[in-house]
Amino acid sequence: MKTKIICKNILVAALVCLFASCASTKFDGRANLVGRVCDADGKPVKDYHINAGLGLNALTDESGMFIIRDLKAGSYHIEGGGYGWRVFEDDIPFYDRKMIVCIQAEPLRTLMPELSSLLDDKKIGEAKELLQKSKKYNEKNRVFDSYQKLIKLCEFPTEENKKAFFDSLRNM
Repeated sequence: MKTKIICKNILVAALVCLFASCASTKFDGRANLVGRVCDADGKPVKDYHINAGLGLNALTDESGMFIIRDLKAGSYHIEGGGYGWRVFEDDIPFYDRKMIVCIQAEPLRTLMPELSSLLDDKKIGEAKELLQKSKKYNEKNRVFDSYQKLIKLCEFPTEENKKAFFDSLRNM
C-alpha cells in the first residue's frame, strides 16, 4: 500500500511538471524569434532586413513579419534596415518562446534634423558617422545621396561641391 502512495505522488508530481513546462514560455534550448516591423502609423514595412548576428538573418514579408528560426536562448544585438529606412539597433533578451519583437522603422528623411544640428555645430565627423549607419541599405537612394553631398559641401565648401549638392536636390 505504501508503494502505491509513493508511485501515485511521483505520478502526480511528474504530471504537474509536464503541464508546468508546457505552460511556461521560458526556455533554455532553441526557438523561433518572431517579429514585426512597421512604420510610425503602424503600417507594415516590407523587405526590411533583420540581423541577429552569426548569420542569423531574416527579411520582412508583405505584412512586415519576420522569423529567425532555431535561435538559442540568450541576449542578441538586433540590427535592421531597408531601402528608404534608417538603421535600427537594439539589444533584445530572448528567453521567452512566445515573445514577439516589434520594431518601428523610421524613414530615412528623419535623419535631416539630426544631420542639420550636427552640421550647424560643425560636427562633421559625427554627421558622417550617423549617415554611414544607413549606407548599406540606401547607397542608391536619392535622399541618401543628397545627405552625402551636403556633408561633403560642409566639409569642403567648394563651388564644385555646392553645385553637386544642389543638383542632387533637383534630382530628388
